Amino acid sequence: MNRRRLLYVFLSILALFLLGTVLVLSSITYYLAIDPSAYLSESEVPILDNTTRWDAPAHGQVERIPRIIHQTWKSETLPPRWRGISQACRDMMPD
Repeated sequence: MNRRRLLYVFLSILALFLLGTVLVLSSITYYLAIDPSAYLSESEVPILDNTTRWDAPAHGQVERIPRIIHQTWKSETLPPRWRGISQACRDMMPD
């Protein structure tokens, strides 16, 4: 009889733990959810070939992602290994 009571107590504690976990995770999901209006729709993303460049103002639209290359490194000097890649990105996107 004592073993059965111990099993019920253990299962009750486990059930409460699982319920608490579900509540915490669902709350986190709710508060960290991204508003659906923040996503780009298919109509807002143009389909281009590799030779065409999209120019939003020329098409009467506003650029939603700024054309800024962000580069960080732990010091002011970029290692030689990464300089070529950095310059290639700058050459590929001149503006």
